[in-house]
Amino acid sequence: MNRIHRYARRLGFAAALVAVAGMGAARANGDDDDLVEIKPQPRQMVFRAVGQIQISDRNIDAWVYGNQSRGPEWIEASLKQRVDEIVRICRLTDVQKEKLTLAGKGDIQHFESRVDELRAKCKSGKIQADQYNQLYQSSQPLRAALQQGLFGGGSLFHKTLLTTLRPEQTALCEQTDRDRRTFRYRARIELLVAQLDAILGLRDEQRRQLVQLILDKTRPPRVFGQSDRFLVLVQMSHLPEESLKSLLDPGQWRELQRQLANAQRMVRVLKQSGVVFDDGTEPDKRGDVNPAILVPGNRPRS
Repeated sequence: MNRIHRYARRLGFAAALVAVAGMGAARANGDDDDLVEIKPQPRQMVFRAVGQIQISDRNIDAWVYGNQSRGPEWIEASLKQRVDEIVRICRLTDVQKEKLTLAGKGDIQHFESRVDELRAKCKSGKIQADQYNQLYQSSQPLRAALQQGLFGGGSLFHKTLLTTLRPEQTALCEQTDRDRRTFRYRARIELLVAQLDAILGLRDEQRRQLVQLILDKTRPPRVFGQSDRFLVLVQMSHLPEESLKSLLDPGQWRELQRQLANAQRMVRVLKQSGVVFDDGTEPDKRGDVNPAILVPGNRPRS
């Protein structure tokens, strides 16, 4: 009976990997304190239908925002949430708060103007499949921008943040961001280790050591989302074998090797989903050292 249970648990974890690989891995919205998670369409969507396809502005909105509940009002709420957080942490003055709010609204207006340009290309009615494909592909950079966050590095909001905050405020903001990201990333790691525990049958000490090893030797994503634990698994497959093997029994190690081998199939999916690390590198960039976690945009991209 124990063998049956272990086998069922293995099938469940393997099925999760296959399912995520098949759907292209979901991503969360840009800011760290995302209100809702966005589940993007696969990056490559090709329509091979013969004849014409019905299209309207609703298609554009669905491709960019993800579902009908999102739009300008939702982005405005994200901006307010972000500003309120910084006000609370850094004790901003009213003038500082107003500057950040105006900068964020500028980023929103720039984004919405890009969406309007795409809508202008879409005339409701039936169009050829290749035109439909072209419109869809044109919407994906906008969706990616929304997923990466309208107020991150390079945005008017972030530039204003860097020039508006006093040094002591900047230090508070960065420390809070580091603490929050570390907490969230540890939670993702613990979730993955719990899933591996169902397969490997880990002891308490093994679980603790494995969580700490992964936390020390891997990097969090720039934006947290539903694919985070698979990103952790991919990074684990890049760690020196001995660092993992030394924590496990021979049978556990053999099973983990199989899981890590399967994880390599996820690299392409993660890249297509726009997953990047805090320093701007992509999931296929190897490295064992977890760099310091900074406020997004503070570190030059490699």
